[in-house]
Amino acid sequence: MTEQEREAPIRRILVALDASVHSLAALEAASALAETLRAELVGIFVEDVNLLHLAGLPFAREIRYVPVMTQPLSSMGMERGWRLQAERMRQAMAGVAARHRLQWSFRVVRGQVTAELLTAAQEADVLAIGRASGGMARHIRLGGTAREIIIQGSRPVLLLQHGHAICHPVQLTYDGSAASRRALATAAQVAHATGGLLSVMIVVESGADVQGRQQEAEITLQARGVQAQYHQLVSPTAEDLAKALNLAGGGTLIIGADNPLLQGEGLSTLLEAVDCSVLLIR
Repeated sequence: MTEQEREAPIRRILVALDASVHSLAALEAASALAETLRAELVGIFVEDVNLLHLAGLPFAREIRYVPVMTQPLSSMGMERGWRLQAERMRQAMAGVAARHRLQWSFRVVRGQVTAELLTAAQEADVLAIGRASGGMARHIRLGGTAREIIIQGSRPVLLLQHGHAICHPVQLTYDGSAASRRALATAAQVAHATGGLLSVMIVVESGADVQGRQQEAEITLQARGVQAQYHQLVSPTAEDLAKALNLAGGGTLIIGADNPLLQGEGLSTLLEAVDCSVLLIR
């Protein structure tokens, strides 16, 4: 993908649906973003072949809690459940799309979940996905599928959990890297479309030219007609960034996926500490 392609406007948003509360949060946020940017919304429901293979094992059991009981896990029952879930997701998407007046489509595929999502994402500008497939806690640890998508993917990823949405303020980290410049372009697009003020966190190492870095961002944003307020973070940790974001009001964070603060467990640390949506830009 060329630099020009990476900075192209967001026109197609793919949302991964699996009937979890975080998946539904991703649907709501992706729909709001699609409405703001006048983008197309595409929903995908993946029938996990790994679960289907598991159903063929003699020791596989299904546990139900209401009423409490166990029973053999059958491929027939699993496929019936998938059809019901997919139909619920299609109806949910139809309702959300109608409310936001979106052009939309929905499809069901069968395969390995991460691989199918990565393939489908190649035809989209952003992939919206729940941080995890279950749980209602306030801060959810990053799920395995979301983690693999982030590691292996080449498209921007919007991470959501239940209770979060695309909202103001739009916050951006800018360190002068290529990914942060693309993040700046995306943040400018979102802020310009919503008429909201952009909050820019200028991140530098100790001794770096903070004012020069801020001037770079100002020139880009002024050319796009976007107003911003600036904050400076010198040699921060992921915890420092989380505190700064929370002090600025949460909202929506747009950040380069290769930001050093996100390496290792940095992304998980950040996600657990902030009350905002996170859009990772490639």
